[in-house]
Amino acid sequence: MAEEILRNIELSEIPIRNIILKGLRLCRLLGDEEGVLLFTFESSGYPKNSDKILTSDAWNIANLSGRRYWGKNKNDEDTEYVQTPLLSEIEISIEANKERLKVSYDPNISASSANPNDYISAGISNRHERNTITANIKTNAALLEKVQGSLYRYVLNIYNKLKYGNVIEDIFTSNRIKVNNQLSEICPEAIAKFVSVYDNIDSSNPEDWANAVHSCRRILKDVADKLYPPSDEVLVVDKKTIKLTADKYINRLVQFIESKSSSETYSAVVGTTLASIGERIDSINDAVCKGTHAEITQEEAQRYIIYTYLLLSDILSLT
Repeated sequence: MAEEILRNIELSEIPIRNIILKGLRLCRLLGDEEGVLLFTFESSGYPKNSDKILTSDAWNIANLSGRRYWGKNKNDEDTEYVQTPLLSEIEISIEANKERLKVSYDPNISASSANPNDYISAGISNRHERNTITANIKTNAALLEKVQGSLYRYVLNIYNKLKYGNVIEDIFTSNRIKVNNQLSEICPEAIAKFVSVYDNIDSSNPEDWANAVHSCRRILKDVADKLYPPSDEVLVVDKKTIKLTADKYINRLVQFIESKSSSETYSAVVGTTLASIGERIDSINDAVCKGTHAEITQEEAQRYIIYTYLLLSDILSLT
């Protein structure tokens, strides 16, 4: 709808009053209160109080619509005013004046006389009327273009936000579907846990948000059990002892990634160091610890769910 409104304005496809009503519907669907006021006032007029002064909402929206301007008051002081004619009225006025201009020409006069001393009047010129009509058209057209331009920018901003949001959502959805397909083959029990994650994150209870993060930890552990099963083996790397027991799922995920260092996708996913992926795994584990000992916000929980999906996407691409 936003794209359609922009095209309507760019190509002058429909009257401005119809564009305003479509803009009002767009903002109503989005729950955009400021936009609803903007297009409502442009549709039905800018409200005034009992003293015939614009309301505070009308004054603020007039700035958004480009209707405010500076001029001199009766004391020759700089004062800010608002032009309040409806765009639909301005549009009609411009068309009416254009029709008036067509018939305000000076009539052609043809006359002759045998007497060279006769005075022949050329008639009354309509030049003043034409100048007045032309000035009126220019003034109204300037206000129409200014306000219409403000409405265009407002809708364009909505369009850009929606389009950007859709692109990001499409990217994440594509990633999520890919991960789910791989998990259904490698670790189907993780899918059931993600269902629990979705149920918990939609709750209004902070305990459920913490449970969602706990489920992310369990999902990573399930994946680690499948890709690099626990063992009593102990590794020594850079003089550090690394255990690979059931509870050390982070170590086992890192070792799985390390074991794929010769694969074609390893360098693209990991690069020259495991630090980045290790830090991402640690961040999820830290979130679980926070969820255990303190309150976690819904926004934080949502963030770690996204981290989990992105992390799994990288790890599973190595399988």
